Amino acid sequence: MRLFIAEKPNLGKAIARGLGGGRTEQGCIRCGDNIVTWCFGHLLEPAYPEAYCPEYAQWRREHLPIIPSSWKYVVKRTSKAQLDTIGKLLRDAASVVHAGDPDREGQLLVDEVLEHFRYRGPVFRIWLPSLDDRSVSIALGNITDNAANAPLRDATRARMMADWLVGINATRALTITGRENGRTEVLSLGRVQTPTLALVVARDREIAHFKPSDYFVLRASIIHPHGECSVTFVPSDSQDGLDSSGRLVDLAQVAAVLESVNGKEGTVLESLREKKTRPAPLPHCLSSLQKSASARLGMSAKRVLDVAQSLYEKKLTTYPRTDCRYLPEEQHGEAASILSSLAGVSGLEQLAGKADSRLKSTVWNTKKITAHHAIIPTGEPAESLAGEERALFLLIATAYCLQFHPPMRYEAQKIAVAFGDTRWEASGRRLLEAGWTALSRDDDDSDEQEQELLPLMEQGDAVRCRNAESVRKKTSPPSRFSEGSLIDAMAHVHLLVKDGQAKATLKESKGLGTEATRANIIETLKERGYLVAEKKSIVSTPLGQEIIDLTPPALKDPITTAAWEDQLEAIAQGKGSLDAFLSEQKRLLPTLLAPILERKASPA
Repeated sequence: MRLFIAEKPNLGKAIARGLGGGRTEQGCIRCGDNIVTWCFGHLLEPAYPEAYCPEYAQWRREHLPIIPSSWKYVVKRTSKAQLDTIGKLLRDAASVVHAGDPDREGQLLVDEVLEHFRYRGPVFRIWLPSLDDRSVSIALGNITDNAANAPLRDATRARMMADWLVGINATRALTITGRENGRTEVLSLGRVQTPTLALVVARDREIAHFKPSDYFVLRASIIHPHGECSVTFVPSDSQDGLDSSGRLVDLAQVAAVLESVNGKEGTVLESLREKKTRPAPLPHCLSSLQKSASARLGMSAKRVLDVAQSLYEKKLTTYPRTDCRYLPEEQHGEAASILSSLAGVSGLEQLAGKADSRLKSTVWNTKKITAHHAIIPTGEPAESLAGEERALFLLIATAYCLQFHPPMRYEAQKIAVAFGDTRWEASGRRLLEAGWTALSRDDDDSDEQEQELLPLMEQGDAVRCRNAESVRKKTSPPSRFSEGSLIDAMAHVHLLVKDGQAKATLKESKGLGTEATRANIIETLKERGYLVAEKKSIVSTPLGQEIIDLTPPALKDPITTAAWEDQLEAIAQGKGSLDAFLSEQKRLLPTLLAPILERKASPA
């Protein structure tokens, strides 16, 4: 008997359909010589410290750091019956097919069950990026040896153990220190949650302490034989009256510049015209979908993940926990049938109906595929969707359909003009072919689409300033995070770091957390009262800000956890080892805890 162990019941049922259907029994489906059973996510979880030593039930300084010599796991209270079913089936299994989700977490989830029962028979692996019948059939024909996926299992186990070591010890250290100074609540820290909280706290404090200041933008209307246009003053590095950001703030300098150009003759320094194309935005990965759905639909990051998971389990879209926005070239042949199906969905009639399935945009690039490809529709009928499921499906399907429309073609224009020793510039655009933008507008680039058309000028041409004026403006604080923009910041945390070396390090990393974990991190911070949702924004609470003030730099610095993510990815690729990673975490743990345990002042 061959036993399939799926990550969830829906996945198990899809496999059973692919095997030809069967007889449903308690916790499994019998399909001839095959039996399909399933987990409910993780059936096992790491044991708490008191499982290693009863004294650890009391939170005391002298116990820290708690470092298990060997790791223990316990059965989740709600999982015992299903785990018992799997154990009985394993006793009669000649071989096992591991059917966890196609990612690092899914790999460990089933492997740990096999280890729990000390199963020693042959183990194979099936990868199911989507659950429609055709994809399941293809996957059943491409079952591989599970041994090759040991690095994925080790990477997830390393992440889990590191989270346990840091989370358990740092939380106990901070809570113990708080209790010694009169606090009663648990003060929770985590390897990813604390740097994430620090991002929000830093943004909120920047806004709270922001003091607006005036600056001036200078514009001149210039006359050329071929027409008139507006140019903007570009201060040189030697210009007097600039602030630290290069903005003109001195009124005397404003007046001097305006006087030097008003009614004067000038010369065209540069006149550039370049034909360019702009392809459609790539299909979504999870973080881009969460960002878009937050901005357009007001959905929380966790809600987006839950709805995307539901669409996946309904066989309407592919696997959602992906960080990739590209598609394998081998799947291009499926485009015609997928587009045909989408053309029957209300809201996609033109976008899918006018799509040209023969087009092959840059999205089709097998070399850029990581563990998963972008989130796309499977082509299964989707007419009956409603509410959030329909709205999210349309976002996913629209991004896919746009790949089969021509790029926008335009002429990018730029001129630079000199009046004396001052430089003035303008940019423009002449639309040549609307391409995909005729059917969909990318909100991220609306400013660029509204640029004016510039008159034709050549380098060396004479121009005259008809009039010049200043516009007083005020600096504005940064925007508060929304859940979508916070997800994006976690994924691209290097953009928020000012230190050059740190920025370079973070740019090469995977950011804070993973596609699969970021939404849950935000939910955890909200549940613990460190973050709250205010309208469309997410802000830190006084308790959240206090936690960050009490946390040593290493535990809230994104570089620390991003470096760990890089090491985990190296393990997943077979370039690093679980043992070496954990040895380093154990070595560093006392250093991480020392600043907390040495704190004497009351945190209240």
